[in-house]
Parts: sequence; C-alpha cells; structure tokens
Amino acid sequence: MARATMDAEAPIAASWADTGGSAGAHNGTRTGLVAREAESEAIEVLLGSVPPAAALVLEGPPGVGKTSLLDHGVASARERGFRVLVARGSGAEAEFPFAGLIDLFDGVTSEQLASIPAPQLRALEVALYRAEPTGAPPEPQVISLAVLSALRALAAAGPVVVAVDDLQWLDLGSGEALVYAAKRLVAEPVVFLLARRPGRRPDVERAIPIERLAHVAVGTLSLGATRQLLATRLGLRLPHHVLRRVYDVTAGNPLFALEVGRSLVRRGPQSVPEQSFGDEIPLPDEVEDLLGLRVADLDDDVRRVLLALALGADVRVTQLRELAGPELLDRAIEAGVVAVDGEKVRASHPLLAEVAVRRASDEEKRGLHRRLAELVADEELAALHLALATEEPDEELAARIESAAEQAAARGATRLGVDLASHAWRLTPPDVPAYDRLLTVSRHLHDAGEKQRLTDLLGPRVASLPAGGSRVLGYHLLTGGVVNGNAEITALHAKALEEAGDIQPCRGRAQSFLAENVAVIQVRDIAESDRLAAEAVADSEDGDAEDQRLALYTRSWTQALRGQPVDHLVERFEELAGHRGYLARYPQRVAGQRRVWRGEIEQGRAFLEAFMERTELWGEPSPHALARLHLVELELRAGDWPAVERLMIEWAASTDDDLLHWPMYERCRALLAMGRGDVEDALLWGGRADSQAEEQGVGWDRLEASRALGVTALLAKDPEEAARRLTTVWEHNQREGVLDPGAFPVAPDLVEALLELGSYDAASAVVAQLAELAEDQDHPWARVGAQRSAALVAIHADGYADEHAAALVEAAAAYQALGLCFDEARTLLALGRAQRRAKKWGAARDTLERAAAAFERLGSPGWVADVRAELERSGARRPAAEGGLTPTERRVADLAVEGLANKQIARTLVVTVNTVEFHLRNTYAKLGIRGRPQLAAALQELDGA
Repeated sequence: MARATMDAEAPIAASWADTGGSAGAHNGTRTGLVAREAESEAIEVLLGSVPPAAALVLEGPPGVGKTSLLDHGVASARERGFRVLVARGSGAEAEFPFAGLIDLFDGVTSEQLASIPAPQLRALEVALYRAEPTGAPPEPQVISLAVLSALRALAAAGPVVVAVDDLQWLDLGSGEALVYAAKRLVAEPVVFLLARRPGRRPDVERAIPIERLAHVAVGTLSLGATRQLLATRLGLRLPHHVLRRVYDVTAGNPLFALEVGRSLVRRGPQSVPEQSFGDEIPLPDEVEDLLGLRVADLDDDVRRVLLALALGADVRVTQLRELAGPELLDRAIEAGVVAVDGEKVRASHPLLAEVAVRRASDEEKRGLHRRLAELVADEELAALHLALATEEPDEELAARIESAAEQAAARGATRLGVDLASHAWRLTPPDVPAYDRLLTVSRHLHDAGEKQRLTDLLGPRVASLPAGGSRVLGYHLLTGGVVNGNAEITALHAKALEEAGDIQPCRGRAQSFLAENVAVIQVRDIAESDRLAAEAVADSEDGDAEDQRLALYTRSWTQALRGQPVDHLVERFEELAGHRGYLARYPQRVAGQRRVWRGEIEQGRAFLEAFMERTELWGEPSPHALARLHLVELELRAGDWPAVERLMIEWAASTDDDLLHWPMYERCRALLAMGRGDVEDALLWGGRADSQAEEQGVGWDRLEASRALGVTALLAKDPEEAARRLTTVWEHNQREGVLDPGAFPVAPDLVEALLELGSYDAASAVVAQLAELAEDQDHPWARVGAQRSAALVAIHADGYADEHAAALVEAAAAYQALGLCFDEARTLLALGRAQRRAKKWGAARDTLERAAAAFERLGSPGWVADVRAELERSGARRPAAEGGLTPTERRVADLAVEGLANKQIARTLVVTVNTVEFHLRNTYAKLGIRGRPQLAAALQELDGA
C-alpha cells in the first residue's frame, strides 16, 4: 500500500550537504547568508550570552539552510575567539559508537585535557579510538563524566561552543554523554548550537533548562531571497518569470533551488531567457532519479491525477473529480502525492508534479491538455491548453488563441500573453497572411523584456512586412531588442520616420519615438523635441488611444525637462479608453521623477511606489526595472544609503541590466559611493559609467556619472576637477534646454567648486541663473540651493557675516524639512568650514559637530572624516586617553568588545554596517592590531596608558 505521506526529501538531505542559503561550505569560514537576519541575530545573541551556558536550536526541514546557519555561527564564534567543537550527525553513522564525540574532540589534544583525572582521560581516549582498550571497556558513565570534565577544562581557557548538526542522527553514546554534560554546565562559558529536523525533541535538547534554551524555526526563502541566493552562489541571474517558475517548483527550499539553478547553468545561458509557460524546468539528476522512482511506484490512474495537476495548476476539486472520478482523487490523496485545501488541489510537493510531467509521453500530455481545456472556466487558460494539445496549423483555433492573448495582456498577464500569441502565430496556416500575428508576438515579447527572442524573430522579417504602418511598428519594436548602443536605436527610429513619410498617424508615432530618444536618452535639443511632441499630441487627437498615449507620454518628458508641470498630461493619459499600453511609457513615472527633482520627496515616493506596484501586478519586467531605478534615484536624493543598498542588491541579483540598455547601475553605484564618501569606489563606478555612456551615446548616464565624479572631486580636495566635471553638466543643460535645475542637480556643488578656485563671477552667474529658475518654476529644491549658494558667494566675496551664516543655517533646516538629509549635512559642512576660515572657532566647532553627527546618521564615513579634519583645524582636541580614536570610533570599539556583531552595532548607533566597518578599520590601524581578537587587550592597554 502507498505511503500516506511523502518523505522524499530525507534521502536527498542525507546525500547532499544542507547548504541552502549560504555562500560558504563546511570549512569554518563565515558564510554569505541570504535573507537570514533573524536567525543570524539569534546566533549572535547566543554567542554574546556567555557566561552562563545557553543553547540555541535551529529547526527546519531538509535543505532549508540549517547547516549554513550553523556554519555561520561556527565561523562567527571563531572570529570572537571561542573554542569551537563541531559534530555532524549522519544516518550512516548513527549506529557507530561515539561518532559524535570523535567529531567534537577532533583537534583537541591530550595536553589540553591534562587537568582531567587520569581514569576519566583514559576512558575518553578509548572512546575516541586514541588508545587501545585494556580489560573491560570503559563504563558509559565514566565517559560522560570525562566529557563534562573535558568541556570544563577547555572552558577554563576561554568560552566554548559545542555545535551539533543533524542532532536527530547523533549516536546514542555521544548523545548520553552530552546529556550528562548539558545538565551540569551552568556557570561555565559553554554554549550549545544545535540543528535538527522537525519532530521529537532529542534528549540533548531536553536536558538543557528551558530558561537557557532558545529555538528558531528555519523557514523557506522568499522569492527575492531565492533570487539573491542564485546570484550569490551561482552567479545566476534569471528573468523574473523563470525565477518564479524555479521558486514555485522548489517551494522556496534553498537546497532544491540551488540544484535547479545548477541545472540551468549546465544547460547554458542562451536557453534561460526562452523559458516559456509550458516549458519544463530542468531538474538535477539526483532529484529526478529519486522522485522518478516515487512517481513510477504510483499506479497509472493516480499518476494521471498528478500529471493533470502539473499541467493545470488551477484545477479545482470539482473539476478534478469530473476528470478522474472521486475514487481516484481519494487514492491520490492517500498515496501522499496530492493535497486538498478547500476547493484547491495541489501536488504535495511541486517537484513531484514536475517529475510527473517529465516522465509522461507527449501524446499523454496532449490528451490531458485537451481534456483540461473542456474543464477550465477561464478562456485564456482553455485556449492555452488547446494550443499545447495541437501540433497542426488551425486558423480557427489560431484566431481564438490570438483573442485570448490580447485578453491576457490587457489584464497584465504578460507572460501568458507572450505564450498565447506565439502559439497563435505557430498555428496559422501557410496560406493565411500572418504578419499581424508576427507583430503581435513581437509586441508581447517587447513588453515581456524578451530582447533576444524579439530580435531573432522580427529582425530577419521586418523588411518583408507590408510598407507603411506595419513596417514602422516593426522598426520601433526592434529598438527594444538587442542593440549595440543608442546609434543603432536612432537609426531604427530614422528608418521608421522615413517609412512613415507623410502618412498619419504613422508619422506622428515615429516623431514621438524619435523625440523621446533625443530628449531622454541623448538629453539634447529639448525645445525641438518638445515641439515635435506637441505636434504629435495635436496630430493624434483624432487617432486611436494608443497613439495619443504615446504622444502624451513623450511630451511629459519634454515638458518635465523644461521645468513645466505634467499633471495635466497624466490626467489626459488616464482618461483615454482602449487597450492598456506598455507600462514603461506611462507618464506617471515621469510625474514621480519630476517631484523628486523638485525636492518633493514624499510626493515623488507616492507616485513611484504606486508605479512599482502596477509593474508587479502587470508582470512587465522592463517597467519593473525602471521603477526600481527611480526608487534608487529617489533614495539617493534623500540620502538613505541603506535603502539604496537594499535596492541595489536586488538589482544586482536580477536581470535588470539585460533589460535596461545603459550603464544605469554603474552611475547609481557611483552616486552611492559619493554619498558615503568612498572616493575610490566612486571613481571606479563613476569612471565605468562615464566611459560606457560615452561609448553607447547615452547622455543621461554620462551627465549623472559626471555629477558623481564632480562631487567626489570636491571631497578629494580637487576643485579643478570638480569644477571641470560639474561645469560640463551645467553648461550642457543650459545649451540643450534642460531647464529643471533638479534634473541634474549640480548648481550648488558647482558654486562650491568655483569658489574654491576663486572664480566669484562665474559662481555668481550660476547662482543668479539658479535663483531665476527657482522663481519661474516655484522650485523648492532650487530655491534652497540658491539661498545656500548665494550665502557662500557672499562669504567668499565679502567676508564672513552673521547674516550669511544665518542664511546657511536656514538652508540646512529647509533641506531637512524637504527630507534631503545629505544636502543638509553638506550645507552644515560648508558653514562650519567658512566659520573655521573666519576663525570663529567656537561656532565652527559647534557647526562641524552637527555636520559630523548628520553624516554619521546617514552612514557617510568619508564625509565624517572630512568634517573631523576641519574640526582638527578649528582647534578641536581629541580626548587624550583615546590615543587618536574619535568618540565614534571608541564607541564602536567598545560595543565590538562587548561581543556585538557589526549589524547589532549599526542598529545600536543608528548607522549602516558599512559605517561600522569603516570605523573598525580605522581603529585597527590606529591601534596597530589586525582584528577583533586583539581589540579588548589593545583598548585596555590604551586606557592604562
């Protein structure tokens, strides 16, 4: 009789290392955990709790990452100077006497146990196979006593961690010895780190008093954590729809996700983006062999029930009973391969369903697809089942599938739209014109971010499309495929414009695309682009909604760059009825960006987060990537570096760089490094973004890279380079008609650089232009920037005056009110520097301390160092007892000595982990030590001196 439950994972976990969620192995080095903050913190709390003795149990199913967490704790303990004893349970060794103790005491010498009474030491050495037995074998009680004595002896020299992985497989003799010791180790600095599967609590765990025992349930990973795991461990970045398939199939189990990821890697990168709705996910041989046997053991009828669920994941109980009959469903449930929750039915594990599909014949699958098409109520899914059941061309069916594709796309099911449209084109008979369906498939591939498939499909066929509108659309769609720089895109737009001639609405559509490229990608001729966009809006008023929306979207860009409102364009766009357009060309994201440029951070956040939610709902990858980019840009303006870092980690683990043509990631990295004050990193990323943007003909990223490099040069005390970089941006904007001064916000930084060079007239001209733009546009950021810059010009030209200092204080407060904390800190630094140069020592120290605190809160250690240098010049003294350590460095060092991890220190001081690491590196260098193990002694020596 079939088993009532499925336990297919147990043998897998027995044969594979349980390394899910980690970038390390069983080598004692710290592992790169993914999305395990709570578990990691529990381990750090455990390690910071000794004395007295305590214990932490990590509980979770096979492959969920318990071993990775235990390895992380082992590495962390060794970094803290603990003596670490590690045992790894194994089903194969569960009957081997004292296998666990042999593991635990591996590396512990007899000399280190010399204080143990001789009879106990002798018994332990016999149990460990280090001494030949003489006479009767040692009594288990004596061995247990010896283990207790050994742990106490080791603890006398320093804290000890006893780490046991797969505790449920610990052999009986080792378990009894640890039970004896655990009950009696109370005051000694010995902690237990245990990992086990769910089930009955082993005796070792039960021996530890409940008040000293912590428990963590280790769960599966989220979708985002799975993405990060695959990127970190395998360097594998998957399109979102493929990642979702991997996640669904593996149910968030990191071990299974890694094994499936390795199969994808072995299959080759070219095939990954082509993963489609009906495709199979490649399974590792171990999984397929093991679960294949499980599926093969099922009788044919039950296996067909499992296959039906695999092919139609949305099948309900009533439908499945109609398909297979009540008795078969009950048998499948009894066999442990099907689970029922109300009306929902699912395979007991997604991998079982995947194996069932792989083991079924094509004919069997097609037959079930035909049957499922009769049962499902959803027309789109019914059409898909019919498509998957059909091999020969069928015009009637192709038309039905084409209609279903449009319905799917209209409700945001982008991937389903791609697959249905592809089937409609495939099933079109040779004697039926198919160019409309070819363009439909191409449009869906464009919206789904399938660049290579789009280019491969449409590129060779675009010239054969009917002249006029079809060919114009084809050229435009190809701009969203694989291109080598913006020159190729502009050439395609030019071909489309030539093809359109004077035919409307084709010409208006071509003008809109070209104007968008010139204004937004190249950042040139904004006034002319705005004129063309206005013409396109007017010409499209009598056309269809799609052309009107495109024209309104393009004009929202040109108007925003010219410093004009766009809300009326957004309203007109939303009022238009008809088929929803491509989300990347929705003006809401432009409206959100414009608010960020103006310093209206919270209003911009509301727009951009709503846009992000819509991209997630509709499942369009490129718009989703753009939404993340805009949120990164927002947080960079706000100075929230941890938020930027989180978004950048997601970005790096995704395929967004394949979706976004240009060096957007690189220039955002440069701006983040600039904000933190990391000169070396800013130069690296900024230089990379600058050179790539120049090579690809992309103005936007080149201007932003120059801004990052210019401000970095200011920090590096290179005003000539700062002025050169920032002047390039400022003059480009003036020349090309970028009138919103916040689009590329360089004016206050340029003024600062020019003043350092003594170029007062040039600085005054920038201030005058900025003030005029602020007044004309009622621009909050520009108004505060003009006030800050005017005060600095006055101080440099006329000398320090209280009224100018008051203007800078007001500007700093205004920045804070806008939520622009980095600008606030920079303004305080500029004021403090001016006060120091004017020899207003007391005021300078007060202002600079405020600036240092502001930069500390942001997590900008490079800027903190710059402020500290100003403080030293202003006569501020270091505390004599701290030997050159700043107060912040000393506070970080004290917390590190207390046993707090870097993440806990960061949380305590409300700074970033990078800031903590920066201060620790400085502290080690000043104290002449290499790391944490020497820190306590070095501080004691410092205090004694």
